[in-house]
Amino acid sequence: MRVGAVSAVGPVLEIVAETVAPTAACTGCGAVSGRVHSRYVRQLSDTASSGREVLIRLRVRRLFCDDSACVKITFAEQLPELAGRYARRTTILQQVLSAVALAWVAALERA
Repeated sequence: MRVGAVSAVGPVLEIVAETVAPTAACTGCGAVSGRVHSRYVRQLSDTASSGREVLIRLRVRRLFCDDSACVKITFAEQLPELAGRYARRTTILQQVLSAVALAWVAALERA
């Protein structure tokens, strides 16, 4: 991933980034491809920084799967270390929110 810009827009810290790997593995069959079909932007919420909400605008690619036996014709490259498939939050933010929710439930049970 390459960060292209970072800007503060009101209470939001916005990070614009894009993927840089030359190839990606098909999510259906695992075949590696570098043939780009299109690109789109994913918007991910991340943990706050200095009291500001952090928003990552990540440009990812859709690629063609070259395996004729695969049921997928195109697939989107994944960044599991940053966010899960279809996620709107980063993995770190999701872990923080889960921990807070568990602590809240535990506190309710003690009350």
